[in-house]
Amino acid sequence: MIRLGRYTLLAAVIVSLMTTLPGEVPCCELSYEVRPNPDAGVVDVSLAVYGFDGDSLVLVRPSARPLVGLLAQDPEIKGARSGRWDVVNGAPRWTFAQPERGWSNPIRIRYRLAITAERPVNAWSVGLDRDLLYAPAEALFLTPEMPAQAAMHARVRVRWRLPREWEVVTGWDEYAFHGVRSLLRTNVLAGPVEHYQREACGLTVEFAAQGDWAFDRGELADDLAALTCATRRRLGDPGIDRLSVMLVPARFPMTSGNRNGPHAIGLVHRLPDGSRPSIRLLAHELVHLWQQYDAPLWFQEGVNDYLALRIAHEAELLDTEEYFGNLAAIDATYRANPQRRRWSFDDEAREAPAFGPSDEYLAYRKGAMVGLALDRELRMQTDGEIDVAVLWRDMNDLAVWGHVRWTADEIADRAAALVDSDVSPFFGRFVHGTTDLPRPKMLLADLPPLPEPRAERGGLGRVAAFIQATLD
Repeated sequence: MIRLGRYTLLAAVIVSLMTTLPGEVPCCELSYEVRPNPDAGVVDVSLAVYGFDGDSLVLVRPSARPLVGLLAQDPEIKGARSGRWDVVNGAPRWTFAQPERGWSNPIRIRYRLAITAERPVNAWSVGLDRDLLYAPAEALFLTPEMPAQAAMHARVRVRWRLPREWEVVTGWDEYAFHGVRSLLRTNVLAGPVEHYQREACGLTVEFAAQGDWAFDRGELADDLAALTCATRRRLGDPGIDRLSVMLVPARFPMTSGNRNGPHAIGLVHRLPDGSRPSIRLLAHELVHLWQQYDAPLWFQEGVNDYLALRIAHEAELLDTEEYFGNLAAIDATYRANPQRRRWSFDDEAREAPAFGPSDEYLAYRKGAMVGLALDRELRMQTDGEIDVAVLWRDMNDLAVWGHVRWTADEIADRAAALVDSDVSPFFGRFVHGTTDLPRPKMLLADLPPLPEPRAERGGLGRVAAFIQATLD
């Protein structure tokens, strides 16, 4: 009887999904026009909002990060009074009341950003001069506050008016983004760039490098192709047929990467010795590129860092000694953290200053060690049938159906369902608690072999997988 009820529910949900697949959105279509002016150090943005009929229109810069790109002119809406400005959770927003005659269609909005070439460029900032525009899209685009489904799936078009001989690399075809969520995770690189293209396991890897470099960019493109193949094998079909990787020079010695999924990665890099971005950094950002969900920082950054190193080892771009050495270095940084026996990940999220170097955070370095330990836990409980990559892919599958934000407890529940066992003691000690993790040498000892990556699945098989996950 219970089994019959489950199948009845399965059929009902399939019928529902047939009529409400992601992409059917009640509101709205957005169209941006971007006009950089390097001589003036400004970027003018025009936004047209089609199909909006709410009482008030709220424009948000979704990020609370201290981005260098500053508003030089508040947003103005043609035919509407000035907006009311406030800050919510660190993110600025402007609220416009509906005009007496109602909203026009489209609603036309303009604002201006001030960007200079003197400010340092890093993964969270912007730079603009005659040779370069580099910006996280979250610095360039204000977005309407819309229902969650609309924010995820509304079609977004961007048109660029660029100085002569400039080009822009976003990773998207014809600058048509599938959703505000994806738009805001895409870096923008404009100016003269070198292009490299590689075919990798059914994907085209486009590599665009801006600036002069002391290393061979072609070799870096080859490594990206090898990593792409290994990532697809382990994490599945990314749902696209090409991806873009951008490399831009930093204005001071540093290296950083930005997730710009689901199509592009932005690397900001400059080291005094002229060395290239590390395999670890390339692999870390590729894992982000595959990821379509948000998770707590310890999982989003830390577990991804471990998984990326493992994939780089599988791709034979890190030999065993280098792989173990990277893990040992991460472990040493974690153990040197003065807060490791006082702060859980939640404590750190409340108490630690924001936006510092990643080495200073338990979420990054302890998180990677939790990734290794969780991988061991899952493999040992299932004799190698389930690993952290299986868990990761399972979470990614559910993002297709709108589950894009995971809590630590939800991750624990999903892991427990996969191994059919209680994993709460593990999460209690190492995620919610402050127990020291074993050293990498111990965690790597006597592991069962890695599971063979599962076959990629889609269509109704994926629907059934989603429903099964919700019934568990």
